Amino acid sequence: MVDLNTMNNDVYAMVLTGGFGSIRGSHCPGIETLEVFTETTNTATGANGNLSSNSSTITLTKAGVLADVPSPTWIERDGDLLYAVLEDTNEVAAFRIEQGGNGSNVHLIELSRIATPGASPTHAVVCADDSGNRHLIVACYADGHVCVHPIAADGAVLEASQVLVGEGHGPLPAQEGPHAHWILPLPDGRVLSTDLGVDRIYVHHWDSGKLVRDGAVQLAPGTGPRDMHLLPVSSGDSACNWRVAVVGEWGNTVTLLGPAADSNSADDIHVLQTVELGGDSIDQAASLAFVPWKALRAGDSTTDTVSGIAYVGLRGSERIVALSWNGEQLQRMAATSEPGWQGHGIDCGGSRPRHILPIGNLLLVANEVSNNVTAFALASNGESTVTANLPSGSPTVFVKL
Repeated sequence: MVDLNTMNNDVYAMVLTGGFGSIRGSHCPGIETLEVFTETTNTATGANGNLSSNSSTITLTKAGVLADVPSPTWIERDGDLLYAVLEDTNEVAAFRIEQGGNGSNVHLIELSRIATPGASPTHAVVCADDSGNRHLIVACYADGHVCVHPIAADGAVLEASQVLVGEGHGPLPAQEGPHAHWILPLPDGRVLSTDLGVDRIYVHHWDSGKLVRDGAVQLAPGTGPRDMHLLPVSSGDSACNWRVAVVGEWGNTVTLLGPAADSNSADDIHVLQTVELGGDSIDQAASLAFVPWKALRAGDSTTDTVSGIAYVGLRGSERIVALSWNGEQLQRMAATSEPGWQGHGIDCGGSRPRHILPIGNLLLVANEVSNNVTAFALASNGESTVTANLPSGSPTVFVKL
């Protein structure tokens, strides 16, 4: 397939999508293929040689169901392997991706489908332990369990070897108990997991192939930490100088985490800043997509790949808001009260934006409740414009091929 990070001119690409299915009364038929074609015409050049605006024609089409599985609400790619959590049946599935020589004629070959010990698995990630063995780590929303599944040599998922149990509750009605939501391996080898129900980010390390929970970073009551995303840093060794953006579902915030120098314990991870998203009382923040300036200004050789814009979804008021990132801090681009994409944000193109995927100078938004995918073209200054909509059953996730 093409390099989707350079998707700026006359490019075809393929994306897989999943979501909630009929068990929940929703409409996702399984893991589907979504074809994206974009043609971009440069319409103006500034005095410094940067593009001042673009005109993009984007077409979205569906190309069939690759795997008829129930409610694949998160899918994770690892090379030619694909892993799916089946949220409504408490299962995880593994597939091998087979493609034709030109990247077309994609097929998924099922390798395994097994139960996970937690309830409502909502996120999973492939992670290598301290011996180099791979595992699928699964976050389960309903009971807060984090389940560790070994991965066989052929890519199949095996029965869980560990279950790390959540405990406690938060101050809000929706925080009546633990709700694990996201897993993130760190560049230094540790593993983070969010618990939306207890306002904690758990810190783990590997010890002879076993995932050991060291402690937790406690966030403000009612934050509801949901998604986590590594942001590029401006200097230093990324293994020791990483930054993680945490989306707070109930607090409608993004919290930035980072490590203290020369330390490798749970206590060394600090909250560096918290940025308000300007959410309404009905809002729940979800998903963050970082787009570097380099992707927006492909013709400018002086643009770095560290700084850029983070786009965050607000479910309720159905908006996407933008924050700038300079390699060290996130910042509001305008006051939340100001109209427009830099301030109050823009309409997401549907209802309940669950996942946002950047593809070069394009954003795909999975609008779960309105059953559609919306594509936004990004101008060289980061402003987003709706360019395409496609009906899609209860979408919650995208994965690039």
